[in-house]
Amino acid sequence: MPMSDGGYNGGATPEGRWGCVASAVLGVPVFMFLLIVDALGDCVPDTACKKGFLTQVLLHSAVIAVGVGLLVCWAVKTARRNNPD
Repeated sequence: MPMSDGGYNGGATPEGRWGCVASAVLGVPVFMFLLIVDALGDCVPDTACKKGFLTQVLLHSAVIAVGVGLLVCWAVKTARRNNPD
């Protein structure tokens, strides 16, 4: 069955593309901000206040980016369902 006859079209959905773009647009600046804050943060002497890069920067950035991506994906899917044009 050729693709022009309704076969497999492949590729990403518009919802997935918008979600990916939104998570990248918001996730990269959040990551950079948290990285700078972590690097510039000062500790009191003789106190272990730095918990590490993964738990302080990367984990928070990933959670925010994934949350935004899923939220935008859901919003685009809902908007397309309500307006089928």
